Amino acid sequence: MKRKILTIGYSGFSLDNFVAVLRDTGVECLFDIRDIPLSRKAGFSKTALREHLASAEIEYRHFRLLGSPRDLRHELRATRDYRPFFRGMRQHLRADDSIAEIGEAISVARQLRACLMCCCPDWQLCHRKCVVEAISEVSYFAFEHISLEHAKQLLTDAA
Repeated sequence: MKRKILTIGYSGFSLDNFVAVLRDTGVECLFDIRDIPLSRKAGFSKTALREHLASAEIEYRHFRLLGSPRDLRHELRATRDYRPFFRGMRQHLRADDSIAEIGEAISVARQLRACLMCCCPDWQLCHRKCVVEAISEVSYFAFEHISLEHAKQLLTDAA
């Protein structure tokens, strides 16, 4: 059986529910793949999130170079055209520094049950899609995407 990496977007979650879903799915290490790990949503900026995860015994790792560069994010907001966004992300992930971070993420995911995180709820309309592709090109991981609906079911089943 292939080792699995999960992915999740925190949009729509409270911090407590987010951490509960990570715990319920057995996540041991959260990979924050935002270029800039800040959030207007309370608790989801880097330091606060790391501290909250630590209290739940979940490791936090920030992989900045697996995030979408600012210029690509701004272009996407202006045009709503995902084709150049995904093309730019794929090119960004082929840079030597990005490739090194992909290798580091793979190395950690071989040891700990990992989850890729950013804010976007739909991984198909998110740079996570390109990160999944980049990891898949050089490894044998399976991927499971945790949607808000899936998470609600997990929390209901756990109660």
